[in-house]
Amino acid sequence: MIGPQSFSKKIETKEQKKSDGYLKRLIFSVLIKCLIVIILFLASLIYIKQSDKNKEKYEKIVYNNSLSFAKIYGVYKEYLGDVVPFKNVINDDTRLVLDEKITYDKIEKENNGYMLFVSSNYTVSSIKSGIVIKVVKKGNYKNMITIQDENGLNVTYGCLDNLNVSLYDYVLKGEILGVADKKLYMIFEKDGKYLSYEEYL
Repeated sequence: MIGPQSFSKKIETKEQKKSDGYLKRLIFSVLIKCLIVIILFLASLIYIKQSDKNKEKYEKIVYNNSLSFAKIYGVYKEYLGDVVPFKNVINDDTRLVLDEKITYDKIEKENNGYMLFVSSNYTVSSIKSGIVIKVVKKGNYKNMITIQDENGLNVTYGCLDNLNVSLYDYVLKGEILGVADKKLYMIFEKDGKYLSYEEYL
């Protein structure tokens, strides 16, 4: 006959084995993902070093932003799981994230996007999570950044000061991007088509 103490010890041992097994699988999964990333990185370096033509092609793809991060993310997620394996285990408290929509007094169509009239020193936060695929620091709209989400939507924010993000940063929804002074320029684009602001603001 099994006593209550030995029964509880058996349950504890089973739970410990499950926990140990999960940890081993998690570590193995992370190691495999790291190995794949290292192989891809080395393959890219070898490709670039082979000839100047390859280097030009690589620069054209990466630096002219014709590369779809949404497609890469989709393939990675399908075959390797989430990009951040610990996102449910570790909360990143270092990023300041706002839980509010962009508010404006008036909006006007301008070129391919929209000019939003906002308050003075307005804090601009990202309306979508995604990767910063473009940063332009000169031009009519001061600092401009473009963020691509996992579905291929490009959202551009212009007329910004005090930029809080850099090229190829991963940005969370609600994360602070910078500050706009009375005007914020925005463009919504997907698959080469410019979209209306109404669905997103």
